[in-house]
Amino acid sequence: ASEVQKQWWRLKATHCDCVLFFKIGRFYELYHVDADVGVREAGLVYMKGEQAHAGFPEPAYGKYAEVLLAKGYKVARVEQTETPEANKA
Repeated sequence: ASEVQKQWWRLKATHCDCVLFFKIGRFYELYHVDADVGVREAGLVYMKGEQAHAGFPEPAYGKYAEVLLAKGYKVARVEQTETPEANKA
């Protein structure tokens, strides 16, 4: 698993009642069960890869959060605190 996926699992373990919108660069990504919810409930499309994930550009956050909130889901936004370059070090 990538470092991002490990972070997702750690956060999901303590926020299992929320759909996690995980900030990666200028996009929000949803992983695993959250991606399933995003595809099924908000019309997102699965992205290519070994693990289920879906995403959308940063400016669309409000739109997708509102859709899921209106359907009774809790949403948590996970923001980056490091730049991608610093994270590679």
